[in-house]
Amino acid sequence: MRRTDRARPSDRPPPTVPGAILSDALYRLDEAAARLGWGGHALRAARRRGLKIHRCGKRGYVSGRDLLDFITKKGGTPDAN
Repeated sequence: MRRTDRARPSDRPPPTVPGAILSDALYRLDEAAARLGWGGHALRAARRRGLKIHRCGKRGYVSGRDLLDFITKKGGTPDAN
């Protein structure tokens, strides 16, 4: 039996690229780490090395611009020298 209420591929929104970091976006820390493929240790290392974190209540956020600046200035990974 064919379903007619299913969206056709052309009607679906484009998929979100999990690794994309947009400079004008704000990301939760867990979301930013997942997009970059970082684990908890890498995120903590990035924070120690100068990644700027913004707090709102108990949640931590990072701007896309800060992430991009950090990655390009530090060599791509939080553990790079």
